[in-house]
Amino acid sequence: MKKINNIVIEEIARILAEELTGSKITKMFAELNLYNFDQDIHKKGFTNSTKWRRINESVLDACRKSKSATPFFKTIEYVTQPEKYMTNPTAWRELLTSLNIHLIYYGFKVSDSGKIVKTKAATSFSDAQKRSKSLNDKFNELSLHPSILKYANSELLHENYFHAILEASKGLLDRIRKLSGLETDGNTLVNQCFNKKKPIILIQGNYLKNLNEQGSYDGLKSLLNSIVFLYRNPRAHEPKLYDETSMDDAITAFVMISLANKKLDNCINVRLL
Repeated sequence: MKKINNIVIEEIARILAEELTGSKITKMFAELNLYNFDQDIHKKGFTNSTKWRRINESVLDACRKSKSATPFFKTIEYVTQPEKYMTNPTAWRELLTSLNIHLIYYGFKVSDSGKIVKTKAATSFSDAQKRSKSLNDKFNELSLHPSILKYANSELLHENYFHAILEASKGLLDRIRKLSGLETDGNTLVNQCFNKKKPIILIQGNYLKNLNEQGSYDGLKSLLNSIVFLYRNPRAHEPKLYDETSMDDAITAFVMISLANKKLDNCINVRLL
């Protein structure tokens, strides 16, 4: 493993210090068996050191004595306990991003479970910036339909791409059921609702009178059927057509489902007119 630079340890000590009070740092030292150098300061009659200096000094000392980065990683994991941030997910994501931008150069990152895990080491600043962003961060850069977060938010919190995509696709079909009044599912539902000969759902202002209108209608139907095929009905015994561990594949899925939801916003049930 590439040796972690002391400057990086100092930077992370500054980040961790913002999450802890002085008394909590003292408690952390005791629980992690880190030497508390403030004891020496008190004996000499001086006041406490700053929070980040306390963490930095104790972690560096433990790493030197153990000749490993284990004390450093354990200190990070002591702070990155997700249950402490359940009411403030934004602070949690910001903490992980600020830590991972440093760790990723060494082939490590803090996962959404708060644990240090191995990853491919970043080779450049731009690579580190890109890869330190969470799926939620990238969501904020895209104009995705609100229903994506509505149906997938709890799954996204754990960066569970497969289940998040599944929930978003199920939510899309649930919208079609509510709009149409039908109770079927999957491709059967889509094909029943978007049958050009006997349509139940139409795009507002599109009455299928010409080839352009029919093409737009068929395009929406094809988009919905593709989402069902790719994300709603994957069979357990068949290889999936996307990498469920890939953030890029997850973003592609959510963009498709978001587009379909935006199109549904402009659809009507013609049988209720």
